[in-house]
Amino acid sequence: MSSAGSVSTPTVDHFQRIPFSPATDGRVESHSGLTRHYPTLHGNLVALPDHSTEVGLVMCHPASNFLSHFLLHGFAEAGLPIMGVNTRYSTNEPALIMERAAADLGCAVRWMREELGFEKVVLLGFSGGGSLSAFYQSQALNPTVTQTPAGDPEDLTGMVPADGLAFVGAHPGRARVLRNWIDGSVVDETDPYATDETVDLYATDRAVPLDREWVQTYRDAQLARIRRIDSWALDQLDELERRGAADRAFVVHRTVADPRYLDMTLDPSDRQPGSMYGDPQTANLAAGGLARFSTVRAWLSTWSYDLTNADAVRNLTTVNTPTLVAALRADQAAFVSDSEAMYEASADPDVEYIGLNDLSHYCVDQPDGVPRIVDTVSGWMRRRGLLAGSAGRGQEATA
Repeated sequence: MSSAGSVSTPTVDHFQRIPFSPATDGRVESHSGLTRHYPTLHGNLVALPDHSTEVGLVMCHPASNFLSHFLLHGFAEAGLPIMGVNTRYSTNEPALIMERAAADLGCAVRWMREELGFEKVVLLGFSGGGSLSAFYQSQALNPTVTQTPAGDPEDLTGMVPADGLAFVGAHPGRARVLRNWIDGSVVDETDPYATDETVDLYATDRAVPLDREWVQTYRDAQLARIRRIDSWALDQLDELERRGAADRAFVVHRTVADPRYLDMTLDPSDRQPGSMYGDPQTANLAAGGLARFSTVRAWLSTWSYDLTNADAVRNLTTVNTPTLVAALRADQAAFVSDSEAMYEASADPDVEYIGLNDLSHYCVDQPDGVPRIVDTVSGWMRRRGLLAGSAGRGQEATA
């Protein structure tokens, strides 16, 4: 086996075609005929040519493409086979239903065990893949969710639990992220320029560090805005039923407005001012952005702070699986407090928390980033009995 960062033995990409069960509610969830008629999830197992099947890792995000994730080859080169897998929503994020994304992750876990022969499976939850992994594991251990927040039946029984959970640069859920990022100044959802100037984060006279009473007022305005959209979406369910419509699409303007982008004394860490998109004020008014395009049913499942089932802070309270929480301390997307909240929520009596100093969300221009992450995760796997031997050997990163 090669050590972390070694390229002496080339890794190999193994493309996987994993069948999944499409929805049976008769709604058109995707415009793609390929998805509808040939329901297939795509995965990429990256491994050394003669890899062990002792343990395999799985990375999955609710909607992003993880087939070429920047961590895959680093783990594979260290002798740790790892599969990046996409859910059915990888090209259709506006329609994302988290319950169905969890079912898709279940197909990948079962595929690793039954088709690829891995004895143990560890979920590596990166970014939004963290909350998906936590939600999946909670339901695999104790299925309690029987329907989506829109009231549509969803069977999550029969999913196979993973043997370990490793969260790296992960956040507790898309709804929690949006609750902190959404622009609290918007007063008209149809007009992105209709705002309440008293709670405009980017007002020209807004001084940093931000007044703490103002921050609380702003946080209240953010949550109030989300709850107004919730109320509208719930009302729309009745309208959809009345009209015989499957769903309704809509736009959520201005969703890149977290006070922590500007004020480094809020949630202190190693990060630089700004957002993962660059200048946050520019990103706030861009066409793309967090939750920019959604549907009524997707909003309730994915983005509603009060109604979503996919919330790692709640989900992890019932998960006693071996768990690691590794915070990237220069992360502008998943903040240190996010990792701390997940650590505190975990029901694993031996859960570990490790802070990786100076590492950003994507480790751009940080050549030591991937090796440090690989050594951190592999060291934890050995300590928890998930991994034997010398895979991932190297100096383990510490806080």
